[in-house]
Amino acid sequence: MADASADLAKATADISLTSSGREVLDRAAALATARGATQTDPVDVLKAILESRGTLAAQSIRELGGDPANISAQLMPPDGTAGLPIRQLLVNANREAGVLGHYQVDSIHLLLAMLYSDTPATSAALQKAGLTLYDLRRHIQTAAKPSFAGDPRSARPPDAALRRRPLPPLRGVVTVSPVFLGLLALTVGSGALLYFEVVPAAIPILTVVFITAGWITSVCVHEFGHALVAYLGGDRSVVGHGYLTLNPLLYTSMFLSIVMPIAFLLLGGIALPGAAVYINRSALRSNVWDSAVSIAGPAGTAVCGLLIAIPFLVPGHLGWMSSHLSFFAALAFLGFIEAFAMVLNLLPIPGLDGFGVIRPWLPYAAQDLANTFGQSAIFIVFIVLWFVPSVSQAFFNVVAQVSGAAGIDPGLISLGQAQMPRLR
Repeated sequence: MADASADLAKATADISLTSSGREVLDRAAALATARGATQTDPVDVLKAILESRGTLAAQSIRELGGDPANISAQLMPPDGTAGLPIRQLLVNANREAGVLGHYQVDSIHLLLAMLYSDTPATSAALQKAGLTLYDLRRHIQTAAKPSFAGDPRSARPPDAALRRRPLPPLRGVVTVSPVFLGLLALTVGSGALLYFEVVPAAIPILTVVFITAGWITSVCVHEFGHALVAYLGGDRSVVGHGYLTLNPLLYTSMFLSIVMPIAFLLLGGIALPGAAVYINRSALRSNVWDSAVSIAGPAGTAVCGLLIAIPFLVPGHLGWMSSHLSFFAALAFLGFIEAFAMVLNLLPIPGLDGFGVIRPWLPYAAQDLANTFGQSAIFIVFIVLWFVPSVSQAFFNVVAQVSGAAGIDPGLISLGQAQMPRLR
């Protein structure tokens, strides 16, 4: 016998549902299975809502004057043609949750999604009963019933519970991969050899190893910041992708994440932001969380930069640093690279985190256009920085001001860069 449960489980894998929303969808899958279908149709979901009594959706229908029995009678059973996939219905419901400021998808959001024009079978029946998208949203946000008769102070909107959801636990979710630990060990080990100048002839090679390993370590922290905030904001898929393990091998492709950044470092000390994590933004709670996911990466880079800057903020540091000049020059250059990466990522250009901060607030057409040309925009930025001296000089001046504010001496930065062997 056909079973729609498997299809439903796949569609809801990364959607945060309330118990009420889950019960409605399970009932809808059972209705689909009973009619011999392998996929749940929006009509099944609406029937499941109409059959329920204690859900917020069913309650709202009655309070707005709708008769569940009459609506159910007007619903035509699915005719076997491909309707709106249950996944898209859930994406629409998740969008409605974000509009209302809710943190999980409930039966009420499923009901709102079934008023969309792309589900004509359900929207027509609901509109005939006098329900509209606008009225239902307004009812959810403004309708209130006192808990005790005659005491208006106890009134609260019916969606209040949906706005109170604790952040998900991190125990057992965040882990540290052996690859990241190996990077840390390589950074510390090469740094120690530079500090004590054990092999003076190997200073250029050790500088490359120290700066490259340190840079990739900071990239891990940058991408971990994105993933962590995305997880807290509602995207559970980052766990399955391994983004919360700090493993650089899991951040997109090896070429863009590892090879390209190292090559650009060796070519001229430019910190290419090659890594990325794929975020299911439709699962995020709101636009605020969406923006927070984007800003979390540069924040992680800033933390790495501040840790590097600690010794340079100590008064009189140039005096005692002079006896370990090779190490502190390399450290200063690494700090400059972190400042470069942070400033670059904050540019409001498609493909960079600065644009990601404002992207959720733009019209969908602008977002789609940016998604199409985002990767090209990044390469255009680097071409301009590489071949337009006036723009490059202005940008590097800003980066120098940021690193200077962290106490990193420009002379040490230049010395650290000079220690790096070049590919050109």
